[in-house]
Amino acid sequence: MKRIVPALAVMAAIIAVYRTAVGAYFYEDDFQWLMSTFTFQPWNIVNVGAYSHFYRPVIELYFWAATPLFDGSPALFHAANIALHAVNALLLFLFVREATTSERHGFFAAVFFVGLPGYIEAIAWIGALAEPIGAAFGCLALWSFLRFTNTGRESWRAISVCGFALALLTHESSVVFLPTLLLAGWAFAPSPPGDRWSAHARRYAPYVIVLIVYLAIDIPINARSYLIGESHYRVGLHIVGNILDYIVTLYVGQRNLPSYIGTAGVVLVLLARGSRRVRFATLWMLLALLPFAPFTWANTSRYLYLPAMGFAMLVAELVEWVDRATAGRMTSTARHALVGIVVLAITVRFCLFAAEGVERFAARTEVYRQFITEFRQQHPVLPRDSAVAIDKAVADRLHHKFLESAVQWEYRDPTIQLVPISK
Repeated sequence: MKRIVPALAVMAAIIAVYRTAVGAYFYEDDFQWLMSTFTFQPWNIVNVGAYSHFYRPVIELYFWAATPLFDGSPALFHAANIALHAVNALLLFLFVREATTSERHGFFAAVFFVGLPGYIEAIAWIGALAEPIGAAFGCLALWSFLRFTNTGRESWRAISVCGFALALLTHESSVVFLPTLLLAGWAFAPSPPGDRWSAHARRYAPYVIVLIVYLAIDIPINARSYLIGESHYRVGLHIVGNILDYIVTLYVGQRNLPSYIGTAGVVLVLLARGSRRVRFATLWMLLALLPFAPFTWANTSRYLYLPAMGFAMLVAELVEWVDRATAGRMTSTARHALVGIVVLAITVRFCLFAAEGVERFAARTEVYRQFITEFRQQHPVLPRDSAVAIDKAVADRLHHKFLESAVQWEYRDPTIQLVPISK
């Protein structure tokens, strides 16, 4: 019962936030992922020369398997995303408990994480599931790594290395798990026998080898991406602004100069004066933001998924500080009640913002459901190789490539084309 209550609290937070997502429709990239299953075969992933944007074979395999399994049901796809979110909460709990030897601290981090509003698209948007899947494999790698360092069992390291490899094959941003793993070793793991550089090198060598092999595949693919060719992803001062904006979004602050200055100051203090646990959580958040900060366009909600884990650990540290600060000044019962009130207040605040964000996102998907419904009424049957005229204004507003994929998916026919016509 002692463990069931926290687990139920986490699940209640997830349900409270994402219950409306189950009824949402497909959205934008979802249709292209669904249509890709018509041509994708598992052996395609070895033909790396055919890729020109990104290399995410785990996601391709997921849609290839899940599309027939779910029979194309958006509700089942959304439910799978929500279930994955619950798994990630569990993995974060396991990692924090292993790192801090405190189940309570692990629960705080998990419950704060699931309610954060900044990343809701990563769960509510089916096509954004690379973020939670990558986070799942990465957290598995981190937790298993600490289990290996604490028990010495090689089986845990094997699980950890496999988790790291699968995270890389899910999303290229998972490269940050190697420095995060090094930080976890510094912050939480006992030193290897002998405490020599060679012992440390042997501890991390399998991860470095996996990363080198992955980069040999991924760098040439990403170099061919339009993001690089058109300078949508580049180094510049905008990186600092993007990182600060992302952090402000995490705590649902105001996007203005005082907020950015205050945020930068707090981060610097945490890094300079914080405990190892605080520094680790802060660096996790910053490292997880780093792959996305070079984008020159507006910040994207789903990219906050992994950084939110580090942020949740920081909020958990804040609650623990409140507990320590009141020790000796309040009775044990009063102190525990205060901590419970603080945790509940923070969680409810986050969940209210998150639930509102999920509802807004679900409403955005309805324009595609409405378009498909009306299109099907106008065209009950379409022969192969059909070219159907649609209003150019609609095609521009909802993006022609997504609408065409949506129609192809509705009729299960990749030969249908939509022709935008000005009216």
